[in-house]
Amino acid sequence: MAGRRPVDERARRARVIRAVRTTSELEGARSTDATRADQNAYVRGEIDIEQLGARVRARYKLA
Repeated sequence: MAGRRPVDERARRARVIRAVRTTSELEGARSTDATRADQNAYVRGEIDIEQLGARVRARYKLA
């Protein structure tokens, strides 16, 4: 599990997640509350991008 991240890394992660959410909304979709919780954990540095992807894939049985 990732440790605490510097503020600039957290800001970068937040920008990435905002962009993902915006793209989804423009396509007419919205992340589930569970996915948003995982995305927030990623922004906080509690999980890394691989773990985020694995959680989402497992939730929707994509892998």
